[in-house]
Amino acid sequence: MCGIVGIFNYRDSIQGERPFIEWALKSMHHRGPDSNGTWTNNENYIAGFVRLSILDLSENGNQPMISSCGKYALSFNGEMYNVGEYRKRLQNEGVTFHSTTDTEVLLYALIHWGEEYVLEYFDGLFAFAFYSVITNSLILARDRSGIKPLYIGHSSRGIIYSSQYDHIINHAYIKTNPLHSGAVGAYLSLGYVPENSGVVTSTFLLPHGYYLRVGDAGLTRHRFFNYALRQKGKAVKSLEQILEENVKSQLVSDVPVGTFLSGGVDSPLVSYFANKHTNIQSFTIGVNDEKIDESKAAAQYANIFHTQHFCRHITEKDLLQTIADNTKAFSEPFADFSSIPTLVLSKFARQKVTVALSGDGGDELFWGYPRNLRMLREGMAFRQSRLTRVLSFGREKVTGAKRVIRKRHLKVADFPAYYYRSLFITGAEQWLPDGFDDKIEEAFFLEKLYEEDGAHDVTEQNIMNLLRKLEFDIHLQRILLKVDRASMYHSLEVRVPLLSNEMIDYSSTLDYESCIKNGQGKYNLKQLLINKSNEKLVLQPKKGFVIPIGTWLRKELRKDVEDKIMNMPGELSRMFKRKELEKILHEHNQSKQDWGWLIWSLYSLVNWHQQHRNAM
Repeated sequence: MCGIVGIFNYRDSIQGERPFIEWALKSMHHRGPDSNGTWTNNENYIAGFVRLSILDLSENGNQPMISSCGKYALSFNGEMYNVGEYRKRLQNEGVTFHSTTDTEVLLYALIHWGEEYVLEYFDGLFAFAFYSVITNSLILARDRSGIKPLYIGHSSRGIIYSSQYDHIINHAYIKTNPLHSGAVGAYLSLGYVPENSGVVTSTFLLPHGYYLRVGDAGLTRHRFFNYALRQKGKAVKSLEQILEENVKSQLVSDVPVGTFLSGGVDSPLVSYFANKHTNIQSFTIGVNDEKIDESKAAAQYANIFHTQHFCRHITEKDLLQTIADNTKAFSEPFADFSSIPTLVLSKFARQKVTVALSGDGGDELFWGYPRNLRMLREGMAFRQSRLTRVLSFGREKVTGAKRVIRKRHLKVADFPAYYYRSLFITGAEQWLPDGFDDKIEEAFFLEKLYEEDGAHDVTEQNIMNLLRKLEFDIHLQRILLKVDRASMYHSLEVRVPLLSNEMIDYSSTLDYESCIKNGQGKYNLKQLLINKSNEKLVLQPKKGFVIPIGTWLRKELRKDVEDKIMNMPGELSRMFKRKELEKILHEHNQSKQDWGWLIWSLYSLVNWHQQHRNAM
């Protein structure tokens, strides 16, 4: 894992940009503490790179990596897992390799076969910048799932790209641009800024499954992967075979590898298959509260699988002390406070390993969230006309019937919009219309969904397919963003076997009834884990690590929160109605209503502005 940054000018010389690149490399040292480098064509392109050495620890793996002919340059953040066969093919085509890195295979594959072939067949987590001297063109690409970040800033003079958002917004092209209030509204709704958008105008996070082609005439956007809305094909391999093969492939490393291990389903499965092929180290954090502590269940899994297990029990004080790191780690506004224990876990694991495998992705691919079945029931109301839904809601309100169609049905025209709003952070939908003084931007992938056939079909299977696609394209992005920033802040590479190309393709062959049985989501994953451990352990109620954010905001953080929210910078404050801000703070502090999520999102927004808005 690494960090990349670069500037491509359409006409201007690149002279004078090196100090900025050097500042960017220094400020993302945590993403690549082992080495750094720059390369320029001495005309209109300069690239910078920081390296966290994983494969081939020698200088041969340093980047930007230049082809032997000197005509191509690659900056690559990530890992490619299935490069062995491609290395042999390239050698047969006359390529001589000077390292054992996946980077060099990727470089020559792009040269020989082109970006479309590489993006279709290479399996990994990645963001890369591939430059050709011959055509004076740049390819910027991001992986299928969005595991690795790639931010873009664009102007009439050129573009800047980086693994960190603060680099984009502090470059001369972008620095004086105003805030994008629609993106701020989307952040306050979802807890993060959706892809293809940025809270500063003319900036965006490149959407997952997309690449940009940049040249003298500007940039064009291309989509190379779209998660299937409908079932396609039949699986050739079993779930167990696919999972084991992909976990094994992601163990490749020249540095120590471990796993995150919770008391759930996904990370225990990953840990089981990892330990089957190597003596794996597993990591858990615990708390002294039986209601939310999963460390005992994790220890049981570790004992069954015989991993080298490490657990650190933390206190509320440990978490509070991590808030400052949280602000530094997230150079874009981010409001999911589960990032705090993720930072603690990453720091703990990094003491012993440089790579960790996580279980993220299982809930999204295999209908694992409890809300899924509820949404199926509520989604069927969209078989009715809007008028019928309005009348039905009115009748049920009057009669006091138990089954109440939610008011959200009356605000939206279809199920995708309804489900999208169910992903909003607590209180956002209720408060934003009154407290936020501007239009809220819709997520890019919600808009893209409407371009597909079947987006408005109201059948049980299609509702569940829509739901899964929205989980993958929108909700999963918040999780992946959280894990990447928290882990890389501590120079830890996190790999995600459940989001391998093969696992994603396998999931698209399944209908929801094969994954949800007896009210249990991820039934297939659970059955597989039961076979490797025991039923009682697997089917115990999920606890989940819960931070007492509401209490913190009323007590330990109250003064700082009130000072920052009520005295936020002018370019932020003009988006909000002061009386409404005062109202939510008062109601929360008096325990009249829990506005914890929303207040934390406002607090995080101001902290982001102070830390990153004018950082250079």
